[in-house]
Amino acid sequence: MAEEWTILMEAANDIEADIICGFLEDKGIPARKADSSPYSGAMRIIGGSAVEVQVLVPHSFLKQAEKVIRDFNKPGKGS
Repeated sequence: MAEEWTILMEAANDIEADIICGFLEDKGIPARKADSSPYSGAMRIIGGSAVEVQVLVPHSFLKQAEKVIRDFNKPGKGS
């Protein structure tokens, strides 16, 4: 049976979601994107990458992924 994927967060756009997924994968955490709206594919064609995109991780990696994102967002780290 395949493991269930869980929403970790919503990225502001497709580019941010790609960066977050890459960052998580570099830390050994599987990640993938899922559009948060059924119309987001069409909206990307029309308006670029201004549609929110969900970042998903396997449920067993959720706590680890949350910690990685939390640590990245601490003052003096990340952006």
